[in-house]
Amino acid sequence: MAVTNTPAWPQTPRYSVASVATANTATDGSGTITTLITAGSDGTLITGLYAGANATVTASSIRFFLSTDAGSTWTYLPHLDSLIPAHTLAATTANAGKITVIDQDDATKYMFLPADAVLGFTTAVTITGLIIAEAIGADY
Repeated sequence: MAVTNTPAWPQTPRYSVASVATANTATDGSGTITTLITAGSDGTLITGLYAGANATVTASSIRFFLSTDAGSTWTYLPHLDSLIPAHTLAATTANAGKITVIDQDDATKYMFLPADAVLGFTTAVTITGLIIAEAIGADY
């Protein structure tokens, strides 16, 4: 790569939210995997990845998968596995079930999605309500 003093500014900010309620315990890429975000034609840098539940839940987990062929086949990303703690959601309490998978304040954890790749997710435990995932990033 050539040396340059020109910064790489984001060309297109990216933000995506998706939800899932039905469990998929498989880690081999089979079963239903919900698309969270699709990378742009030059790839997408994911700078924040969060998840949580929108209801009272028992402990659950969220699993992430990567597809480089528009969702036909999926590769499990075990390093992104995260537990969503059990909590009781009420009008007078904060949602303690939100977790950070990739922290926007820690650039060492950012994740680059190759051009046109798809980041998907599942939950390993069926809950009443939804597991919601949120991806933040940009195309450069």
